[in-house]
Amino acid sequence: MSTPTVTRPPTAGEPHRAVRRPPHGLAATDVPRTSSARPWDRVRFTGPAPARASQDPPGEPGELPDPQQWAGALVRSAVEALLGVRPTAQLARWLSAELYDSLARRAGLAVRVLGRPAVARRAMVRRVHVCEVGPGTVEASVVVHDGERVRAAAVRLEAHRGRWRATALEIG
Repeated sequence: MSTPTVTRPPTAGEPHRAVRRPPHGLAATDVPRTSSARPWDRVRFTGPAPARASQDPPGEPGELPDPQQWAGALVRSAVEALLGVRPTAQLARWLSAELYDSLARRAGLAVRVLGRPAVARRAMVRRVHVCEVGPGTVEASVVVHDGERVRAAAVRLEAHRGRWRATALEIG
């Protein structure tokens, strides 16, 4: 074996055992680094899982706006915020507090790491599929083009004061 072994005398009540040391030049605390071949993706986002279902009473179907249009607009706006071409504050009314905080942190990090883009690219929604999962709750899958890549997104919308509010969002 190339790893040196050091033995120490046993103390009272302790069995004799060998202690392994890492090979020369490699500290035990060294952490493998990620490859720089795959660049950091500024748009990939996973929001926090919703802690609980909304306590608001479910709205009447006629009271709420069309969830398909709402989900498409919300995902497009979130992608544009992550790209750095839309202020995240514009999304505050559409997102739960936890989701907004997470998205704002991620968008701020993207701007600090990669800067603002030289050309403002508008995201384009390709397709939206909505599924009602309960009274006053829908989940939607959205296909969006961010100017470079076509991405899939999933969003959970819950009725809140006569409108939809996102409680979960994931953009791949």
